[in-house]
Amino acid sequence: MKPKIDKISIISLLIILFLISIPGFYAYYFTDWKNDRFSQDIAKRQVIPEFQEDSRIFDNRIVLRKDKSITVNKNRLVFKGLKDKMIHLDVYLLELDPEYAYPHYISKADAYKGIQLGDSTFQLLKIRKGVLQLKIVDLYES
Repeated sequence: MKPKIDKISIISLLIILFLISIPGFYAYYFTDWKNDRFSQDIAKRQVIPEFQEDSRIFDNRIVLRKDKSITVNKNRLVFKGLKDKMIHLDVYLLELDPEYAYPHYISKADAYKGIQLGDSTFQLLKIRKGVLQLKIVDLYES
């Protein structure tokens, strides 16, 4: 003998399925994944592989790894290493010309006093073979 399926249980099951599917349809049709700023930033980093950010900003301290970039206040900083006891940094002014690197060779003594890169001021905290640590002294907000 087959069990009877009453109409109330079928209707309640359909209502539950409908209520569960509403958020899924909303997320699929009404969110704009292509224009999401986070997704655009990821897409830009994937297009330019040499600018894969492996460096980090912690409060007012920046940790730059060799040949990696970080974006600080509309400027991209790339630490190129030590050459002849001078710190080699490339600065990309993103508002002016994001494709052109402005090279900076800075002595350690000057860096401990404070350096201006782009429109921001930094101070050297520590430098090792492949890592540069800078303190953000002042950020000019435009």
